[in-house]
Amino acid sequence: MSLYVECVARGIPVMSHCSDLYIPVTMETRRLCEQFGHEPTTFVNQVVGGLWFDVPFAFEPWWVVRASGQVGR
Repeated sequence: MSLYVECVARGIPVMSHCSDLYIPVTMETRRLCEQFGHEPTTFVNQVVGGLWFDVPFAFEPWWVVRASGQVGR
C-alpha cells in the first residue's frame, strides 16, 4: 500500500502535477503522510481552495506510465 493508494481507497481528493501528489491538509492526511514517511510542503490550492499538501514523487500513475515506456509516444 502507498500514500496515493490509501488516499484513493479512503475517498480523499487527489490532484497532481507530474509525479507530485496533491492532497488536502487534514488530520487524516497528516497522519497518513507521517505513516508513509513523507514530509510534504503545503500550498493554497488556487483551483479548489484550501490548504493542500504537495507530496513529491508520490503520484503513482505518473510512475506507471514512465515505467511502461509510453512517455512521449
